[in-house]
Amino acid sequence: MATEMKRLTFAVTKEMEPLLERAKKSLFYDKNRSEMIRALVMAGLSVTLEKAEKEDEKAVRDSQA
Repeated sequence: MATEMKRLTFAVTKEMEPLLERAKKSLFYDKNRSEMIRALVMAGLSVTLEKAEKEDEKAVRDSQA
């Protein structure tokens, strides 16, 4: 059963390109580029959302002090 996915296109800066190439060679050598990008996006979203939750919790604590 195939998973439905939405196709997205984005531009990569010249600073990002070598970082992505290095990640592909060292961490994602057995994955295709799309799988690598999906994994990196999910990791980045997880960290970003976790950080936002901690900041929200701190704001609530600070407002109650």
